[in-house]
Amino acid sequence: MSEPIYYRRAIQTALAEIVACTGAAVAEGADLSLVIRGVAALEEAGAGELTYCDTPQDAVHLEASRATACFVAPALAPRVPQPTLALVMEEPYMGFAIAVRRLFPQALRPDSPFGTAGINPGASIHPEARLEQGVIVDPGVVIGPRAEIGSGSMIGANSVIGADVRIGRDCMIWPQVTISHALIGNRVYLHPGVRIGQSSVRTGGAQTSREIAKAPSIGRVILQDGVELGANSTLDRGAVGDTVIGEESRVGSLVQIGENVTIGRCCTVPAQTKISDGARLADFSVASSE
Repeated sequence: MSEPIYYRRAIQTALAEIVACTGAAVAEGADLSLVIRGVAALEEAGAGELTYCDTPQDAVHLEASRATACFVAPALAPRVPQPTLALVMEEPYMGFAIAVRRLFPQALRPDSPFGTAGINPGASIHPEARLEQGVIVDPGVVIGPRAEIGSGSMIGANSVIGADVRIGRDCMIWPQVTISHALIGNRVYLHPGVRIGQSSVRTGGAQTSREIAKAPSIGRVILQDGVELGANSTLDRGAVGDTVIGEESRVGSLVQIGENVTIGRCCTVPAQTKISDGARLADFSVASSE
């Protein structure tokens, strides 16, 4: 990591601790007292840094690695050069992700973009809204009546939280997000520009010579614990039932999710995907981006 201006420097950690928390296998007699001071891409990592290699296509960079340690799949372990230590796992990136979380714990909980601690006086909060202790609210935020926000959550600048919306604890709502008709769990991460709970704009249905008939959308959006939505994604509320995203699912940027969609637990939706009204994704699914 060449520019430590956006994140504080890594917590220096012995390899023994990284092996213990990831469960990686190492060669007998390996020196686990070596200290990791940072992470880097495979082709850039040097002494004191940790990296990973999970595809045979990157093996040419692996063989030239100067990193102190590298997470690799078992098939690539013989190609790790000296003195780099091979940290062998079936899913190398998973081990690397766990290690990065340990080295950069503050990156899991970014600060307010405005540097706010508590509620900024430039926010407009309805007197009937309920905010637990430790909520951060940036300038320009609007929070409607009876909205509830749990402790440890952050609401970024110029976001709008509608009436009766419920947001759990330790959520990160970045700037310019709008939320209505929604129940949101704990540890939900909404990137800038996300739109949640708006009524679907129907382009079909009953039609006369003068107009397209439209019933109001009276459902909700439910985001379970640990959901993450990429920038400028949209989720329509249910027409009658609910639009639901299951726990720990990940949705990329510029995704459009229609009304009454149900996405299961631990699903992945690639960027720029459209999921049509009423679609169902089973647990652990990967949506098609086509």
